[in-house]
Amino acid sequence: MAADPAAAAAAQQVPKREPPPPLSIVSALPFWFYLTAAVSLLALLLPHLLSPHASPPLPPLLRRHLSDGRLLKLHPGPDLFALTSLPAATSAPHHPVLVLPGLAAGSFSFRRLLSSLSSRGLLAAAIDLPGQGLSPPPPPPPPRTNPLREIIDRGIFHAFEHLVETGEVPFQDEPAPDASHSFYSAAEAAAASARAVDALGLGPVHLVIHDSALAAGAALVSANPAAVLSVTLIDTTATLPAFPSAVLGVPVLGRLVLSVPALFKGLMRLCCVRGMDAQEADAHRAAMRGEGKRDAVFEAGKAMNQSFDLREWRASSEEVKSLPMMVLWSGSWSDKWIDEGKKVTAALPGTKFVYHYGGRWPQVDACEEISKLISEFVALLTTTATEYGSQNINQSSDKSTEAHSDHPAS
Repeated sequence: MAADPAAAAAAQQVPKREPPPPLSIVSALPFWFYLTAAVSLLALLLPHLLSPHASPPLPPLLRRHLSDGRLLKLHPGPDLFALTSLPAATSAPHHPVLVLPGLAAGSFSFRRLLSSLSSRGLLAAAIDLPGQGLSPPPPPPPPRTNPLREIIDRGIFHAFEHLVETGEVPFQDEPAPDASHSFYSAAEAAAASARAVDALGLGPVHLVIHDSALAAGAALVSANPAAVLSVTLIDTTATLPAFPSAVLGVPVLGRLVLSVPALFKGLMRLCCVRGMDAQEADAHRAAMRGEGKRDAVFEAGKAMNQSFDLREWRASSEEVKSLPMMVLWSGSWSDKWIDEGKKVTAALPGTKFVYHYGGRWPQVDACEEISKLISEFVALLTTTATEYGSQNINQSSDKSTEAHSDHPAS
């Protein structure tokens, strides 16, 4: 018996699926429970991680560095922290080497370089620029007056009485400070560094400028050309500092980077050095976690002189133009950074240029190589100056003999 065609056709049809029922409140409860628990746990942990009042003890490396250096009480201020490493041999005269560290690096990152330079017979010193490293940050500004609160506290007629008595309109906003006289300006840093050199009794120095200290070092040279014997630039730039200080200005992220060791170490390896052990990274992090230090690094980065022209500075005077210079540059950091080094060399005619194998903080991951290059440069200049001086003395002596021979005694 043949099958019913209508029944066969109905059997072949695929039944339509009904749309799934909407999620009920009961089925969504686990999601909201876990989300609320996660947010509550994060709210409990973040204040402990990001608390600005937490002051853990200094790491041993940073504590030792603090005891090895000294805080210079300058007049006028600001106070600066300085580290000096005496030469291993003290029998011969030594030309001191002065290091100006870049943003967030501080003299702590140069401690091994200073020790290496002293083992090569040089008197080496490093100064933390205002607010940087272990130099004290500026005092916090006075709180701004709230006009509405003043009116509530003193009454609505206080402004009129103040105007009658003093002739001044109250509640006026104070004018913004001049950027050139900022605590972190290049001119202020250069003036403070010059006073620190006098306080340390260093005399004419071979100046070593690192990273973002370029504008401050250039201002120091321009204001005191006789106090500088040579200039060495180490991966230095006026606009591209190695350490990304803008990160510290982000409200939550800035504190989180300084609170979590792994994040800070990762940031350093990404932007500054090829390798840094946990103890050294922790010491750098602790130096920026001090009271007011995070804001100091951020403000110093904002105050960098973006309009500084290296070529114009080199040609600014005969003293600067004739000053011996050397540029040490990372040859393996990135192609973009190598191109930046070529621009620096082109802006400084007559400058010796050498690639090194470290990162943008070579004082950390290539200190022996940098120490050797600096000591050889200083030794070459010292030898040349000695030979030039001897030549002048011999020429003066010959002229004196000729003068006496032209006028024999009667």
